Amino acid sequence: MTDADAPIPMDESEQGPPTAAESMADPATEAARAQTTDAAPSDAPGDASADGATDAAPDDGGGADAQQPLPEPAEDPRSREELLAELTAAETARDDYLDDLRRARAEFENFRKRTTRESAAQRELGKGDVASALLEVLDDLDRTLQAAEQSSDDSLAKGVQLVADKLVHALRGLGLERLEATGVAFDPNQHEAVSQQPAAEPVDQPIVAQVFRPGYRLGERVLRPAMVVVEQ
Repeated sequence: MTDADAPIPMDESEQGPPTAAESMADPATEAARAQTTDAAPSDAPGDASADGATDAAPDDGGGADAQQPLPEPAEDPRSREELLAELTAAETARDDYLDDLRRARAEFENFRKRTTRESAAQRELGKGDVASALLEVLDDLDRTLQAAEQSSDDSLAKGVQLVADKLVHALRGLGLERLEATGVAFDPNQHEAVSQQPAAEPVDQPIVAQVFRPGYRLGERVLRPAMVVVEQ
């Protein structure tokens, strides 16, 4: 075909309106093109959303709680003067309690010492009562011993002496002591004068010349004064 035979393009005004086939084909083509365009971008956001959900699943919310700031303590509505007054009152009460404790401790210590002294005194009184009751027995043994010494039976004197020694030893275990009497100065706290006689030589004070009955003491307590004859 020569150039002269090629068809000459016509302007849009010269082409005329589209045919019915062309009009029916174009909407279908456009619809298919629109569906393809809408479907392609819809997959990407869905995948991204799924990935984001998968990545966010392990987070249990602990990190958000750990990062929350601690609550600030509430302010005390009381003023500084009120707090100082309460502190002073508490210190005063503490001092009062300590004073009461010291006082109670001192009273208890005094009570303990007093009861200890009283208990010791009661024990001494008990010992004294026992010793006083046995002194009469000891006196009888002494008189029996004096009578036995004047007899011809030495075995009797030895037997009485043995019993007397045992009794004296038992009384000494309680703290009993015989008062010194013969030849010492007369002491009204320890001696009881039953008679007086003139001294062979001048003396400055009365002297015990003879003992009728021995005296005894238990510790500092005189259980029985000695009955003596005084010369002066």
